[in-house]
Amino acid sequence: MSNETDIKNKIKSNSSLFTNFVKNAVSASPKVQNNFLDVSTQVALTVQKILEDADLITNLEYKGKDFWSENKCKTSCFVDGGVDKTSIISSAPLSIRTGSYIVKPDAADKNREFFEESMVFLGDLYDPKNELYDFAEDDFDEDQMLNKKKDGARIIFEAVTIVKHILLNRKFDYCFLHGPIEATVMPFTVMGFPTFTKFAVENMLPFYSKNKLNVEARHFINVYLEALNSIKKSKFPIYGIVETSNSAPYIKNLLFNYKSKGTISEKDFKNTLATIKKYKITDSHLLEIILSSGQALKPIEVKKQIQGFTVTAGSAWEEKMERFPKVYIGYVKVNDNQAPIRIESLNNPKNLIKDYEYILGTSRLLPNYGFPVGLNIVDKFAKIPNWMSKASRKYYATHLLRQAIKNKDQNTISLAVKILAKKARSWRNRPIGGISRWSIQIIGNQSEQS
Repeated sequence: MSNETDIKNKIKSNSSLFTNFVKNAVSASPKVQNNFLDVSTQVALTVQKILEDADLITNLEYKGKDFWSENKCKTSCFVDGGVDKTSIISSAPLSIRTGSYIVKPDAADKNREFFEESMVFLGDLYDPKNELYDFAEDDFDEDQMLNKKKDGARIIFEAVTIVKHILLNRKFDYCFLHGPIEATVMPFTVMGFPTFTKFAVENMLPFYSKNKLNVEARHFINVYLEALNSIKKSKFPIYGIVETSNSAPYIKNLLFNYKSKGTISEKDFKNTLATIKKYKITDSHLLEIILSSGQALKPIEVKKQIQGFTVTAGSAWEEKMERFPKVYIGYVKVNDNQAPIRIESLNNPKNLIKDYEYILGTSRLLPNYGFPVGLNIVDKFAKIPNWMSKASRKYYATHLLRQAIKNKDQNTISLAVKILAKKARSWRNRPIGGISRWSIQIIGNQSEQS
């Protein structure tokens, strides 16, 4: 069977790319539908040839019980963060925690595995003394900013948790983060994004110089860069594991490198990128077709922070983005039922095969799961449950009411009382076609009586 026919069959049988295409088939033009197999096949063949030419595909070994007999003495730490999703009165206070799940298979029962609330914060993470609170009148813009603040809070606390483990000289063989090791900072460069409070920065990075606690130094960009530079100096390997890649950083950088070498022409490079963009093809889509179970892609160096996007044009942080470390990105295909997982590191792995085989081993502990099970465990541990979110919100409102009563502020008292007494609108009171259910019931009763 030819490579082209084999790839077409893979696309039809087990590719999420094919599933994605089918879901959007209704809105796609007939020409796009007819050309789908041919286009995706050609892109996959092109990428596969480049990967083989660069010797980037490698086979990993997994021996089941034998593997864990050899690796049972290794201590691994899995890190993830959770943010309170319940909106509260002020947009400044946030409740957030980062959990660590630490496991050493050959240790005694009580020391074999344990959880840590590595970082916990409840209060004013962002400084209210800036233009954010006069930033937007539009509710949509306010919601967008609040979502960015929550994302920024989770990202920074996950990073500083790893920094904390490094500063405490934890004896880990591996440390894994649920998500990218370096997030894209572009969303946090927009005008009006708030700085962290001094109290928050002092708690996140105790070694941060007192002279660096001015407004600019407390911005997300500077604090995050400081944390990443500390992570880069770690003595134990640290990897960010991304479950599903929604972009194509590996493929795009690979094509760019080959264009720079003159191996592929500028025209072919642009045409291939245009095709990837048109069909929304991601790394996961293509590598699911190309790689077989137990295979991996050797990491390539990728620049994540790129200047020149509209959102950062003219931003004070454009130059700072150039200082962020590059990331080494690779992939591992755990099984034939799941898309390959993305592996990120700030340093080029010294023991690539052993490290990737360990990731493969932890990802095969659950049948057909295809992701390190330790990250699934810590994800559940770190999430802030709804009952806790609601309790913290009510506690904050009660505190506000007490302060308002103490200060005899009638407007604040009214606001706090409304929040404490707020109930969800009942579905029974919602109108149907302009007439409420109760109106329909009253009309029905009157009709029966008449």
